[in-house]
Amino acid sequence: KILQDAFPLLLAGVVVAIYMKIDQIMIKKMLDNTQAGYYAAAVKICELWYFIPMAISNSLFPAIINAKKVNEKIYQQRMQQFYDIMSWLSVGIAIPLTIFAPQIIKLLFGAKFISAVPVLQIYIWSAVATFLGVASSQYLVAENLTKISFYRTFLGMVVNVALNFILIPKIGIVGSAVATLVSYSLATFSIIFYKNTFNQVMMMLRSLFFISIFDYFNKTNEIKR
Repeated sequence: KILQDAFPLLLAGVVVAIYMKIDQIMIKKMLDNTQAGYYAAAVKICELWYFIPMAISNSLFPAIINAKKVNEKIYQQRMQQFYDIMSWLSVGIAIPLTIFAPQIIKLLFGAKFISAVPVLQIYIWSAVATFLGVASSQYLVAENLTKISFYRTFLGMVVNVALNFILIPKIGIVGSAVATLVSYSLATFSIIFYKNTFNQVMMMLRSLFFISIFDYFNKTNEIKR
């Protein structure tokens, strides 16, 4: 039973491994190695941050599972807090990297890699979807909805490949960065189309638009009164 439940996660992992690298392969085939090098430089900077959601997830997931066993309301509250942390961290990373992208690229790779700047400025925002995707994946595991993890990852891969085919010939490596941003975001939020996951999408959107932080301040003010 455990192997049966985990098998979709194994397939999802394989798909992720493919579509995290397929864009670089397509750039080499459709453009040249130089453009692929610029793109890879930007991607390396973005992927440096991907250990953060995994580390946080591994730390918080036991508490979330325990809450599920005790009380549904507390469980949902902890999921909202989980999404809040992921949103705030990812946006907090994306904003400075977007602003200081030229300086970062020059510092790490030199002025000759300046073509990587717009790629970095776009690609880094896919971290928001990545962080929230990791968080929502924990919910899918807790609810034994592992098949959805595979379905949404596969959807993201298909969209990523299709958009790369369309955008790379038109706008080069910037098009590939756009394809990544769109496909990652679509994959993360596509769980809205599945049963019992609509509320999780709403929670992610609340965290993404910082609505929940206003709720926190309102509750704090009410307590003070």
